Amino acid sequence: MRVEGIMHPHYRKGSAPLGGTELGREILMQLGTLQLYGMDPQLTPLERGLVKYSLRMDKAGLMEAHMRFLKQFGELERDWQLTKEAAAMMTTSKGVAMEKERPPVRKKAVEGMRAIHLVDLAVGKRNHGRVLYATICADTFFLSLIQTLVEDDEGLAARVMIDDATLDGSASWAKVQRRYPRGAKIAIKAPFLSDLPDESIALYVTSEEDLVVLSDSSPSTVEFDSYGIMDAATLRTEGNRLFAKQDWPGAIGFYTKCIQKAMSTNQRKPNAKNRKKGHSENGATSNGKVSTETVVLAYSNRAAAWMKLCHYERALVDAEEALHLDPQHLKSIYRKGCALRHMQQFQRASECFAMALEYSPEKEIRQAHNRSKTYDSQSRLGVYEIHNHLLGDADDVSNLPEFSDFVGPVEIKLMEGKGRRGLFVTRDVEVGDLLLVSNALAVVNAEGRKIVTSSGRSNACLRDELVYKLSNLVLKSSRWLQQLCCLADCDCHGNGKVPSLELFRPNSKWNSCKDDVPLVRMKGVVLQNALDESGSCTRGLAAGQQPPARQFLGLWPLASFINHSCASNSFRLHVGDTLFLHASRPIEAGEEVTLAYVNTLLPRQMRQELLDQNSWEFKCNCSRCLLEAKLSAPLKQVSKRFQSLWGYKESVTPGQSESFKMAKLALKLEHILKNIGLYLYEVQLIRASFFIMYWIGYLNLDRLGDLAIKLPLPENLIDAMTAAAPGDGMSLYFACYWLKKFKEEGASVAVINDAHKRAMRICRCIYGKQESEILKRLVKAHDSAPN
Repeated sequence: MRVEGIMHPHYRKGSAPLGGTELGREILMQLGTLQLYGMDPQLTPLERGLVKYSLRMDKAGLMEAHMRFLKQFGELERDWQLTKEAAAMMTTSKGVAMEKERPPVRKKAVEGMRAIHLVDLAVGKRNHGRVLYATICADTFFLSLIQTLVEDDEGLAARVMIDDATLDGSASWAKVQRRYPRGAKIAIKAPFLSDLPDESIALYVTSEEDLVVLSDSSPSTVEFDSYGIMDAATLRTEGNRLFAKQDWPGAIGFYTKCIQKAMSTNQRKPNAKNRKKGHSENGATSNGKVSTETVVLAYSNRAAAWMKLCHYERALVDAEEALHLDPQHLKSIYRKGCALRHMQQFQRASECFAMALEYSPEKEIRQAHNRSKTYDSQSRLGVYEIHNHLLGDADDVSNLPEFSDFVGPVEIKLMEGKGRRGLFVTRDVEVGDLLLVSNALAVVNAEGRKIVTSSGRSNACLRDELVYKLSNLVLKSSRWLQQLCCLADCDCHGNGKVPSLELFRPNSKWNSCKDDVPLVRMKGVVLQNALDESGSCTRGLAAGQQPPARQFLGLWPLASFINHSCASNSFRLHVGDTLFLHASRPIEAGEEVTLAYVNTLLPRQMRQELLDQNSWEFKCNCSRCLLEAKLSAPLKQVSKRFQSLWGYKESVTPGQSESFKMAKLALKLEHILKNIGLYLYEVQLIRASFFIMYWIGYLNLDRLGDLAIKLPLPENLIDAMTAAAPGDGMSLYFACYWLKKFKEEGASVAVINDAHKRAMRICRCIYGKQESEILKRLVKAHDSAPN
C-alpha cells in the first residue's frame, strides 16, 4: 500500500555502479548532465523538488516533470516527425492499405519469475529471477534513450530508460510511441533501479528484450486509406483546408496524394501541352485524365507548405515542378523566388520576382523583389544599414529585419604547427572594417528562465535545447547539414579539413555531401562552437535606452572557425540573431582573426576559470596571458586579495569597508607596476585585468584623500581597457560615463573633446565604420554609467 510523502525506503547514496552495456552507461551518464527534466540543482526549489518525486515514486510529480520536457521539445519534435512522414509520402505508392508499425506485442513466457513491486526495488541492485509488472502511464519520448513513466498496481510510479538497439538516433517520437504506447501492460525482467548523476532514480532497461509488452490499446494493425476514393481535385481541396488551418504536414500529405492520384490516373506525368484543355469540376479532362492545372496547383501549394516548415530546398523542387508544367504560373514563380531567397540565392530570387512583376505588379511581389535586391547588395558589398535598429528609429524595433550573410576579406586556413583551423584576413584591414556577417543556424533564449550560472554556455538546459534544434534543422537543408559537418567537435573530428568558403557565401554553389551528424557528435559541435552573450555587445539600443541584457546560446557557422584570445583583434555585435564581426584593431594580411570568448577585463586566473566553467577545453596562451604568467610572482598577493573580494556587493558600494579595501588594492597594484619596470603597453594590459579595482577606487576618491592622486587618470584607464579589449561594451559604457561626468562638472572643451574621441573610437570597434553623425548618436545613447 502506498504511503504518501515517504521516500523510497531503499534509496541510498553511494550505491553500486550502473548496470548494463558500456554504451548504455555512457548515455545514462550523459542524461544526468543533459538535465532533460530541467532538474539543475542550481535552479529553483520547485525544480529541485522534481528530483524528490522520483525518490518518492510520486506519479503526479513525475508526470509534471515529464510534461515539462514534452512542452520544451514537443513543438520541435512535431515538426521533425511530421515533415519526415510527409516526405516519405512522396515516394509511397497510392491506393493500397498501409500497415502501421506496431509495438512488439510479445507473449514470451515469464513463468518461473516471481513478481516484484517498485517499493521492493533497491537502488543499484539487479533483481535476477524477478519480474516487475506495470503500465506505461505517459507518452514515450526518445533522446539518446527511450524514456517514459510506468505505474505498478500499488500506485507507485518510476521513470524508465530503455536502451533499444533496434532504434537509431533518427527515430521519431511517433515511432517510439507506437512501439511503447501509453496504456500498454508491460513486464520488465530482472528490473534494475539506477541512481542518476542528478540524484534522481530511474529503472534502466539494458535491452529491449528485457521489456515484454504483454498487451496494448493501440488501433488495428491495418488502416484502410479512406481517401483512396477521392478524386485529385478533392484531395487538393482537402489540402487547402488543412493549409488554412496551418496544419502544414497534413496539407503536404493531401497535396502528395493529389499528385500521386494524377500519376496513377494519367499513367504518365502531365505536361504543358494539355494545360489549357477543358476539364471538369473534379479536375479531370474530357478523356478522364487529371488536368495539368490540378497538378500544377498541387505542386505549387505543396511548395508553400514546405516553406512554412522551413524546408526551402524541397519547396524549390516543387515550385520548379509546377513551372515545368506551366512556365507562366504566377504563384509558382513567386514561391520559387521566396525559396531561393531563404536559401540565400538572392540573385536568382531577384530574377524570379522580376519575372513575376511582368505578370502582376502586386505590392507583395514588388516588396519581395526589393528585399532580394537589398540582400544581394549586402552579400556582395557588405554594406548594412543597421543604425536605424540600433538607435530605435525603425518602425518596429522588436521585429528586426533579416540580413544577408557576408564573407569579407577572410579565409579558413590550417594553423602551422598547431593542427587546427583558424580564420585569417586576406588583406590589411582597419579598425571598424566588416569581416563577416553570419545568421545563426539556431538560437535558444533564456526567455525568463532562471539561469544563475555565469552564461548561457554553462547552462545544460540551453545546450540541450540547441542540440535538439540543430538535430531538427539538418533534416531541412543539405547546406545546413554540410556546414555542421565541417565544424569541430570535442574529439576534433573535422578539424583537419578546410571547407570552401563557398559553403558560407550567398549566391554560391557548393558540393553537397552525404555525411551525417549523429546526436553524440552534435553535442560535441555545440560544446565546441556555440556562443553566448559573453564577450559581445548583445543589448543593442532601443529609442536611446538600454534594454535588459539578452541571455542566449547559438551557433554561427563561419564564426565558429575563429579562435579565442584575451587580446583579441575583432568584436562581435548581435542584431537579433545576426552576428556582425568588425575588426577592433588594425590587422595585417595573413594575420589570424581572434575573438574573446569570455569577459577579458579580469585577471588571467579568473579568465581561465571562466573558460573552464563554460566548457572551453583549452588553456589560453595568448601574449597577454603569457605576460601575466611571467608576472605571477609580483602580482600573486594582489590577485589573491582581488579574488577574495570579487563578487561581494559591498565591495562595489561606496562607503563600505570592502569597497575601501578594493580601492586601496588598486593603489598597491600601481606601486607594484611602478617598481617592476614595464613598457606602457604592458602596464595597460595589467590595469585592464584589474579594471574593477580602479573603478571602485574612483568611487572612493573622498575616502582615499591625498592618496587618490596615485590612481591613473580615467582617460588612462580607458586607454588601458582599449589596449586589452578594444570594443568591449564595458569600455564604451565607462568612456561614456566619464564623458557625461566631464560635461556635468564643467571640464574644459579640450578635455570633453578628448573624452568624446575616445568614446567614438570604441564605438567604431563595436558598430563598424558608421558615419560620424551616427557614431555621435550611438555615443550619446550609451551616455550612462556602467552596470
